[in-house]
Amino acid sequence: MKSFGHIDGKELSLLRLSSDNIEATVTNYGCAIMSLTVPDKNGEQVDVVMGFDTPQEYIDQTCYVGTVIGRCANRIKNARFSINGKEYRLPANEGNNHLHGGTHGFWNVLWDIKESGPDYVIFEYLSPDGEEGYPGNFHCTVEYRLDGNKLCINYSGISDADTIMNLTHHGYYNLNGHQSGTIEDHIVMIDSDAITEIDSECISTGNILPLENTPFDLRTPRRIGDTLPLRHVQLEYGGGFNHNYVLDSSGGIRKPAASLYSPDSGICMEVFTDLEGVHYYTSNYLDGTLHGKEGAVYDKYAAVCFETQHFPNAVNIENFPSPIIKSGDRTESTTIFAFSVR
Repeated sequence: MKSFGHIDGKELSLLRLSSDNIEATVTNYGCAIMSLTVPDKNGEQVDVVMGFDTPQEYIDQTCYVGTVIGRCANRIKNARFSINGKEYRLPANEGNNHLHGGTHGFWNVLWDIKESGPDYVIFEYLSPDGEEGYPGNFHCTVEYRLDGNKLCINYSGISDADTIMNLTHHGYYNLNGHQSGTIEDHIVMIDSDAITEIDSECISTGNILPLENTPFDLRTPRRIGDTLPLRHVQLEYGGGFNHNYVLDSSGGIRKPAASLYSPDSGICMEVFTDLEGVHYYTSNYLDGTLHGKEGAVYDKYAAVCFETQHFPNAVNIENFPSPIIKSGDRTESTTIFAFSVR
C-alpha cells in the first residue's frame, strides 16, 4: 500500500493485489480498479480495464470509470421515490432524473480501508442519513478478491432505516487492452431472453420486452460490431446498447450471466452474479474527449460494461424486484469476473 495523494486533508491509498494469474491496482477513492492485467493467448499480460493515472482525473471524471456505484445504480425516475409512505427527493443529475447515486455518489467519495492482504482488500463507507437524499445511516463494505483467474466482488450493507441498496461496479473492459481501440471485434453473449424497456430518457417503464427476433437477443454469441448498426427504437433511446438484461438469478452464481471474448487476444471474460439484472453498455457516450492512463484516448465503443444490479427505477415500479433493504437487515451480493484463454 502506498499514498496516491490527498483530498480534503485525507490520504488516498493505492494497493496492488495479485493472484497466481491476474493482478490489479486499486484505490480507496471511489473503490476504483485502476488496472487489471490478465494473460493473453501468448502469455503476455494485458491491462483490460480503462482507467486514469492521477487522483485528480478520478475526481474530475463524469463517466464513473472503474468505480463502485451507490447507493443506487442506474436511474430513478424524476429523482424521487417513496418508502413507507414518505417521499424522498434526490439530486436530478441527468435531466429530470437521478443517476448512479447522484452528484456525491459512492463513485466519488473516499472509502476507508477496513482490511487488506496480498490478494484482497475490503473497503468500507458510512453514508450518513440524508446523503444525496437517501434515508438511513447506511454502512457498506466492498471486497475485491483475486482468486486464481477470478476477480470476485462482494457487496454488503446495513442501515438503521429502510433504504435502497443497489451497488454495482462500473468497469470498462476491452480484452485487447484498454488503449487498443474499439471492441467491435469482440464476441458477446448474454444469457437472457428479456430486457427492461426504457423510454426516451432511458428510464425503465416497468415493461419487460422479449428478445426473440430483436437486435438484443445475445443468447447466441455475436460479434459486437455486427450488432451496433442494427435498428430498433430501444437502441435509439439508449444511444446504442445501454440496457438492463433480465437474468434468472434463482440458481445463484453457478452459470455465467454474460461473456465477452476477443479473438485477437484470446482472452475470454465470464460474468457471474446472484442479482436479477445486468446492464450491458457499449460506451456509446464516449467521444474521444476522455483521456486515460498511459496517454490513451477513449472513444466511442472503446469498451464494454457489465453492471450487475437490481432493475433500474425498481423502487418506483411495483412489479420489479425491490431494491429496498429493511432497517437492521444486512444484505449481501456477489459478482465474479472470470478470465480464461481460448
